Amino acid sequence: MKWIHVLGIVVLTALVSVGVTYLVMEKNYENEASKVAEPELNIDSKEDEKEQFVSIVDTSSGMGWENSTFSKRIDEWKSGDEPFVGNLVEEVIQEMAHQKIIAEIKEDSIMITPERIDILIQMVEENKDKYGRNAQYDKYVRHEMYLDILKRWKKGDFSTVDDDHNILMFIQGGKMPEGLATGVASEEQEKHYIFQLFGKEVDEVFGSTEKQN
Repeated sequence: MKWIHVLGIVVLTALVSVGVTYLVMEKNYENEASKVAEPELNIDSKEDEKEQFVSIVDTSSGMGWENSTFSKRIDEWKSGDEPFVGNLVEEVIQEMAHQKIIAEIKEDSIMITPERIDILIQMVEENKDKYGRNAQYDKYVRHEMYLDILKRWKKGDFSTVDDDHNILMFIQGGKMPEGLATGVASEEQEKHYIFQLFGKEVDEVFGSTEKQN
């Protein structure tokens, strides 16, 4: 009887040992399997991940907003239509310059496009003589300055855009000194400004800060 009792203990011990060994092996297998699976999950997630444009430019204070009213008026203007009055030509050129300058404070901004530059050139060319002697349009007396700036921009030459902006700002008067341009924005800064102000992603900006021949 004692022999049977001892045998039972031995068998029970063997069964427990086998069971524990099985559980340990199964746990190790699961750990190894999870390690192998992890890289595959990371690969899949990278393939599914879509790169998003993240702006580094803070426009929450002093960076202004898009002047959609004037932008629309430029886009819809046709030859023969009533031109911009008073100093509005100076204002829209200055607001376009905001895209490419560094300043502490900017007010309204108009996105620069080759089409808008062409329209403004045409507007000034067609009306520089007609309205140059009329008090209501007396700012067309400076049509040579407007055309000089716009034609340089048309060639993609924005090397002196900060000076262009400040000259127009002084002529207009009544502007905050914090609005003076202190330099020309880098291409990266301009891309982020376009994204923040106009809601557009661009791979490259129009024009260059290098002097054109």
